[in-house]
Amino acid sequence: MKKTEVTNHEKGKGFSTILFDLFRSLKLTIFFLILLAIVSIIGTLITQGATAEDYIQRYGASLYEVLDFFNLFDMYHSVWFSALLLLLVINLITCSVHRLPGILNQLSRKPGSAGLEDSMIKTLPYVERVNISRPAKGEEETRSYLKKRFGDPERIEIETSSTVTFYSEKGKFSRLGVPLSHLSIIIILIGAMVGSSLGFKGFVNILEGKTVDQIYLRGRDREIPMPLGFSVRCDDFKLIFYDLPGKSERHVKEYVSVLTILENGKDVLKETVKVNHPLHYKGIAFYQSSYGALHDATISVQWREKKEKTLLKLSEGETVSIPNSNMVIRLVKYAPEVHNLGEGIQVALIVPNKPPRAFWIVKEAAGFEQPGGGTVVFNLEKVETRGYTGLQVAKDPGVWIVWAGSGLMILGLIMSFFFSHQRVWVRIPKGPSGEEIVIAGSTSKNRIGFERTFSQLVTEVRSAFRK
Repeated sequence: MKKTEVTNHEKGKGFSTILFDLFRSLKLTIFFLILLAIVSIIGTLITQGATAEDYIQRYGASLYEVLDFFNLFDMYHSVWFSALLLLLVINLITCSVHRLPGILNQLSRKPGSAGLEDSMIKTLPYVERVNISRPAKGEEETRSYLKKRFGDPERIEIETSSTVTFYSEKGKFSRLGVPLSHLSIIIILIGAMVGSSLGFKGFVNILEGKTVDQIYLRGRDREIPMPLGFSVRCDDFKLIFYDLPGKSERHVKEYVSVLTILENGKDVLKETVKVNHPLHYKGIAFYQSSYGALHDATISVQWREKKEKTLLKLSEGETVSIPNSNMVIRLVKYAPEVHNLGEGIQVALIVPNKPPRAFWIVKEAAGFEQPGGGTVVFNLEKVETRGYTGLQVAKDPGVWIVWAGSGLMILGLIMSFFFSHQRVWVRIPKGPSGEEIVIAGSTSKNRIGFERTFSQLVTEVRSAFRK
C-alpha cells in the first residue's frame, strides 16, 4: 500500500514537473505571441459585429457557417481568445517564477569573506593586473576612484591576512527590469480580459430636448437594449461650420452636444461633449460620434368614396395602422427632392396576404394605390425635422489596469536597456613590494560602455600607486 502511494506521488510530481517545464519554455512564449499576432490580423481583416446578412453576402453561406462556428465575427469576446490570453499569462508567470530566484540570488549575493580569490578571477570577464612597488600608498585614492566611477555605491571591504579587497557595484536594481516587464505584460493582459468580460460598447441617439435611460449594444442580428441605471438628456446640439468665403458648400467643422445626467429626477452633472472630449460618469464614457436628423411626416389618408380625411403622423422607421382598414403603413425615409418634384417620403404599404408595396408620396402631389379593390389617396401634408446627437457609450473597467501595466512596462524597459549591473573588485596586496594589484569586473549588459569605464579605472589605479 505504501509503495503504491509513493509511486502515485512520484508520477504526480513527474507530471507537474513536465507541465512546469512546458510553460516556462521561451519557445512556447514565442508561439503564443505569433498566434496572437495572426489572430489580430484576422480580426482586422474580418469586420467584427456586423449582421449575418452582411457576412453571407460577403463570404457566402458555406464559408459563413465555418467562420461563425469558430466565432470569428466577435472573436475578441470569444471563449477561445480569452483562453489564449490566459495561457499566455500562465506562460509568463511560469517563466518569471523560474527566473526570479536566480535574479534575487544575484541581487543578494556578496563577494564572500575570502575576497577576490584566484578561482573567482578565472570566471570574471574583465581582469587587469598592475605591478606596484609601494602597495599601501594608493589605497585611499582607490577608494575615491571606485566611489567616483560607481556613483557612491554600496562598498564592502574585505580583509585577509595578505590582501585587502575593495568591492563596489552599481545598477543592481537593473536586473529587475526583465521580471518587471514580464509582470507588466501579465497586468496588461489581465486588464484586457477584465475589460472584455465586464465592459461593453454601445450607442444611443438622443433627440434634442429628449431624455433616454438605456443604450443599445450591437448584437449579431439585432440591437440589444441595456439600461444605464440613470438618465441622459440632450439639452442642446450644435453644428459649427467652416467659414469659407465665396463657397456655397457648407462643411462641418465641429458638432457639440450639451448633456445632462439625471438620477432620481434630479440633475447631477451637466457637460459639453465634443469629439475626443467625452463625458464620464460612473465609469461610463459618452463619446460624440455622429449626428443626424429624424423626420416626422404628417400624411392624410382619404378613400375615394368618402370626403373626410384621416391624418396620420409617422416618424422615420415607424409603422402605424390605417384606421378603418386592415392595412398598415411604414415611413421608410425622407428625401428633400424626389425626381425634381419637391420633397417627399417613401412609404411601404402592408396588406395582409400580399407583398409589401413601396412608393413615394410627394408634397402637393397625390399618390394612388388600390388596396383591397378600392382606391385610397395619400397626401403629404407637412414634414418636421428634429436633430439628434449620436453617442458612443463605452465602459472598460480594465482600462486603469492596462494603464498601470503600461507604466510598469516603461519602467521595466528603462531599467533593462538604460542601466546595467556593474561590479568591480580591486585586490591590493599588503606585502612590502614585488606584488601586483588585481582589478576585476563584470557587467550584466552594455559591455562596450563598461569596458571604457573599466579601462579608465585601471589607468587611475595604476597612476595612484606609481606617484
